[in-house]
Amino acid sequence: MGKPVRSLPSSRPRRKRTVAAVMPKRAASRRRGGPTTRARVGNKSSSAAPGSGYGGAVDGVLPPEMLHEVLLRLPAKPICRLRAVCHSWRSFTSDPLFAAAHAARHPHTALLLAVGVETSPTPRINLVDLSGNVVKHIPCGCTGKGRVMISQSSDDHVLLDGCDDHIIRILHPTTSSALDLPRRRTRGGDRVWLAFGRTSHTGEHKLLRIVESRDYSHVSEVITTSDTKPQWRKADNPPDYLDWSFTNGVVYRGAAYFLLSYFNRVAASSLIRTGCMPSFDLETEQWSMTLQGPTKTILHDANGTVNYTGLAGHLMLAQLKGTLSAAHWKDHVSIVDLWFLTDFDKGTWSKEYRINVDFVFFGTGVYVKVHPLVVTDEGEVVLWLQAGTKAIVQIYNPVTKISLDITETSIYAGVGVYTGSPLCLEGV
Repeated sequence: MGKPVRSLPSSRPRRKRTVAAVMPKRAASRRRGGPTTRARVGNKSSSAAPGSGYGGAVDGVLPPEMLHEVLLRLPAKPICRLRAVCHSWRSFTSDPLFAAAHAARHPHTALLLAVGVETSPTPRINLVDLSGNVVKHIPCGCTGKGRVMISQSSDDHVLLDGCDDHIIRILHPTTSSALDLPRRRTRGGDRVWLAFGRTSHTGEHKLLRIVESRDYSHVSEVITTSDTKPQWRKADNPPDYLDWSFTNGVVYRGAAYFLLSYFNRVAASSLIRTGCMPSFDLETEQWSMTLQGPTKTILHDANGTVNYTGLAGHLMLAQLKGTLSAAHWKDHVSIVDLWFLTDFDKGTWSKEYRINVDFVFFGTGVYVKVHPLVVTDEGEVVLWLQAGTKAIVQIYNPVTKISLDITETSIYAGVGVYTGSPLCLEGV
C-alpha cells in the first residue's frame, strides 16, 4: 500500500455534475393551433423504407427513410430522450434492428459505467451515464446479502465476483440475464486475480482465475465462458509473484497483462529488473514476458526519487484509448501520471496526462488507489478513486483542470465500463 495521504487544499473549483431534463418540444404549428402536416408510415411504403422493418409506425413530417437516416446520425443520449415523444417513436428507436444499426454507426460512443451497489436483501448493478444518471438497475441474482465486485467488463459482458454465494457470474446488461460459472470456493486470506476478455483470433470469451493461498502457493484455472457448458481447466501458474494491489488483469490484443509484485521480498527478482510485464495469452493459454512494461520509463522520469520498492501499491493498469495504459500514483503530491503504450514491439511508453487528484472528499490519514476507467472522445479522463472506506468516480477535464463527481461507490462493490449500445436498455 502507499503512504498515508495528507489532504491538500484544492485550487480548482469542484462541483457536482448535474444534467437538466430536456423535454421534447411540440411542433410550432400545434402550439399556435394552426394546421399540422402528418405523414404516417403505412403499409404502402413500409416495404421500401429503410426504417419500416422496425417495430411500430412513426408519425411525423419526414419520410421514414429520411427520419431513419437522421436518427442514426444522433448520439444515443438524445435518441433516448426522443422516446418520450410518443409510443411510435419509442417503438421505432427501441427496436433491436435500429439499435444494431446505430451501434454500427457509432462504435465508440456508448459509454456507461457499471457500478456495484450493496443493498439488502440482494446486491444490484446500476448502469450510470457520465453525468451520474442511473440508466438501469440490474439485480445480480445473488442468494445472500453481502457485496458484489465488478471485476472486469468486455464488450457488453460484465464479470461479477465476490457475492456471498461464491459464484462468478457473467452479466449481460442488455437482457439482464446472468450466466453462473461453476463454483470455486476460496478460503479466508486467499488472494484472487481475474482476467476476462476475448481471444485474438476466435473471439471466444475466456476467464483466467489465479488463487494465491496464505502459504504463497498458486492454483491457476481458465474457462471458456462462451461454451455451451463452460468448465474450469488447469492452467500454468504465473512466472513470479503478482502485485497484490492490482488483482485484475487487463486484456489487450487477446492477452491478459498483470503487474509483478514490487515488495521487498521479491525486489531482487531478475524478472523485475528486466522491466517486462507478465501476460497470459487467452488463445494459447500460455504465459509470456515479452512486453517491456512502463516501470523503467517511470523510474527514469522520476530521476532517482522513486525505486522499484517505491512503486509497490502505486501502479494500476488499464486499457485506455485502444492501448495499454499505466497509472502511477504519487501520494506525496496527490498527482497521478497516465502512461500509454505507444510502440508494442519496442515497449515504448509515453506520459500523456498529469492529473492533480482532489481528495477533499476523503479527508486525511487514508491510503489511496487511483484506477483509470476510460478516456472519452473529448479527452476527459474517468477515474475511480478509493481511499479508506470510501470511493468516488470522477471525470477530469484536462483543459479546464476541473474534476466533477459522477457517483459515489463502495470500495468493495467495484466499477466497470459497459460498451454495449444504451439503445437496447430499457429504462429504470
